[in-house]
Amino acid sequence: MSEGEVVEQLIGYMSLLLLGVSIIFTVVSTYIVALNYFVGEAQFVARLGAFAFVSLILILLLVLMLGAEGTHAGLIARLREIEAAGDLTAAGRGALANATGGIDNIVRALLWLGMISVYAVLAYMTFVHRWKPDVVNVALLSKKAT
Repeated sequence: MSEGEVVEQLIGYMSLLLLGVSIIFTVVSTYIVALNYFVGEAQFVARLGAFAFVSLILILLLVLMLGAEGTHAGLIARLREIEAAGDLTAAGRGALANATGGIDNIVRALLWLGMISVYAVLAYMTFVHRWKPDVVNVALLSKKAT
């Protein structure tokens, strides 16, 4: 695999990472809305089922990200091979610097911290928090002319 192909795949990895984050945001936002309007007042079994479903979705995304992380490690290893041969260009050195300089580790740590925090907050909001409906029932009364 050439350096150009490796750098292209690393850019694809970043796109996949951003897509995963946006999907997580969408799933979590939708679940919070469902908690507010439906799930929050449901019986325990229904809340457990809803939480299990969201957990399944988040676990599937996590497995996908772990697989992508393994591929990322392989691409970085290939860049190291190209560097050892003395054929690494500036683009390859930049990508390798991100991996060895800690930027990739910081992003990875923030993603893990974010996922653990989100999961804990969703568990709290599902099983502990007592939701009050956001919508106030309003009765429309007609005024009689005096």
